[in-house]
Amino acid sequence: MKTTIYTLICAAALLYSCQPKQQQPVIETTVETPATETGIGRLREIHMKKDITVAKQKYIYKYDFVCDESLPIVRNPQGDDYYDNKVTLSIKHGGKEIFNRTFTKNDFARLVPKQFMQNSALVGFTYNYTKSETIDSLFFVATVGDPDETADMVFPIQLRISKNGEMTMEKAMGLDTEPLNPMTVDPDIDGGV
Repeated sequence: MKTTIYTLICAAALLYSCQPKQQQPVIETTVETPATETGIGRLREIHMKKDITVAKQKYIYKYDFVCDESLPIVRNPQGDDYYDNKVTLSIKHGGKEIFNRTFTKNDFARLVPKQFMQNSALVGFTYNYTKSETIDSLFFVATVGDPDETADMVFPIQLRISKNGEMTMEKAMGLDTEPLNPMTVDPDIDGGV
């Protein structure tokens, strides 16, 4: 009798283990990874190269968003330390480079409130597809904010690169253009400009 029960239990276990397992959905998240030697956080690097058409003209843009350990360490409002970042953007048109520049958060200081800059890093950079389809320029958005990717305190800056490589910057309109979390002091949103 014991042998029969043992055989039935083994058979049930074998049948259960051979059934196809339900696949759990894969959710890809990106979070900062602390530097193991120092405990200082760093954001993920992004390397992007893309062919685009703006006003029926073909362009190639490339940017490298990387951690820069030579920049001052940023301490966010929660007291966590992070390396700051830089982004190098280059744009080619007709085989000729029309723009090449490296940006850090300090390049946007005139557009971001001083108090906000103190605890912020350059946390993002992207091509703005929606704007470029209607105007004869390339638009990018740089984001200065809390380097903790779970925080929502950000200040987006729009960069407009003309077809001959001239650049202008302004607070991004149509996006949240001031910190989303309340701060202990209400910053001068215009940054004194």
